[in-house]
Amino acid sequence: MKSTLVIHRVTKSVSGEGNVVRASAELLKEKKVDTTLATFSPPLDDLGLPNLSVVPFKLRLFDKYQRAFTYISARKTRPDFFLNITAIPIPLSDIAKHIIYGVAPEFSSVPSKYNSSLVWKLYILPLRGLLKRFREEAQRSVFIANSRYSSKAIREIYGVDSEVVYPPVDVTDFLKAYHEEGEPFFLTIGRFEPGKRLDLAVRLSAMTGIRGVIVGSMESDSYLKRLVKLSKELKADVQFLPNVKREHLIEVMKRASIYFHPTLGEHFGIPIVEAMAAGLVPIVPRESGGFEIVPEFSYDTLEEASELVKNNLKAPSSVRRDLREKALGFDRRIFKERMWNVIERAIT
Repeated sequence: MKSTLVIHRVTKSVSGEGNVVRASAELLKEKKVDTTLATFSPPLDDLGLPNLSVVPFKLRLFDKYQRAFTYISARKTRPDFFLNITAIPIPLSDIAKHIIYGVAPEFSSVPSKYNSSLVWKLYILPLRGLLKRFREEAQRSVFIANSRYSSKAIREIYGVDSEVVYPPVDVTDFLKAYHEEGEPFFLTIGRFEPGKRLDLAVRLSAMTGIRGVIVGSMESDSYLKRLVKLSKELKADVQFLPNVKREHLIEVMKRASIYFHPTLGEHFGIPIVEAMAAGLVPIVPRESGGFEIVPEFSYDTLEEASELVKNNLKAPSSVRRDLREKALGFDRRIFKERMWNVIERAIT
C-alpha cells in the first residue's frame, strides 16, 4: 500500500502541527505503508521518508499559500491514499482517497487574526476566492478534525461532518515537572505575535496583582516591545522569556501554580495539556478548543479569568492529580490508534 503525507513544511521545532506530522509519519511506517512526503519547501527535519517539494528553498512567508500550493508536489505522486495535514482541501481526490486532518478554516466565523483586521482579510482574500473549489473537494474527501470546536467550523464552511481525533501531546517531559504546591504566579505560553493576544496576560496580572511569566518563541520584536511598554504603563508584574529552551520552560513550570491561555479561537491548545501534565490549573477561553478539555476552568471575560486565577492559586492536590490524569489521555499512542482507525475505514 502507498500513501502520500502532505504538509507545507517540516521544521526542527516541535510545534502542535509538527507533532501531528511526526506522529503520522511514525504511524504510516509502523503500518508498513510505503509513504512519500509532499511539501512546499524541503523539510528541515528528517522524517525518514522520500520527499517531493515545490521549491528547493525555505520560505517563511505566506504560510497559507504554501499550504495550498503543496498540491503541485502532491499531484506528482500516485498513492492509494493521501493524508493531508495542511487542513486545506486541495484537489487530490481525483487521484486517490483524500483524508484531511483539519483545524477550523480561516474563512469561518471562529475568531482569528484572519478576520481581525483589514490587512489580514485582504491577505486571505485570494484563498477565499477558491472557497467553492475547496468545498467541492471537501465533499469528496474524509475530514478529521483536531477538536469538536474545529469540527463545527469545518461543517459551517465546507458542509461536511468530521470525526474528531485530538492531536498528540508529548507530556513525558512535563510530567517530570509535576507538583502539587506551586508559587503564586501564572504562566502563559505563546509566540510573541499579535494573534496570540499575550496582552491579555499582561492585563490579567495588572488586574489581579498576581505575577505572570510569558514564555514563547520570538515572531515579532515590535510586539514584544509593545507588551513591555504596556506592562510598565499598567504596573503589571510580568516577566517575558522569549526563545527559551525546553529545559528552561520545564523549570518554570515546576514552580508555577496556574496556566493562563489568552488566545481566542485556538483550535486546540497544546500548551494547555502540557501544563496540566505538570499539575498547573489551566484557565482557558470558552471560545476555543481548550473549553472541551477543561470546561470547568473556562472564561468569557478577563474579569471571569481573574476570579478563576485567584480562586485556584491554591487548588487542592486532588484537582491537580485529576488534571495530570486527563493530560495522559492525549498520549501519542492514543492519537495513532484513533488516526489509523479512521484511515482504515476510509480506504476499505
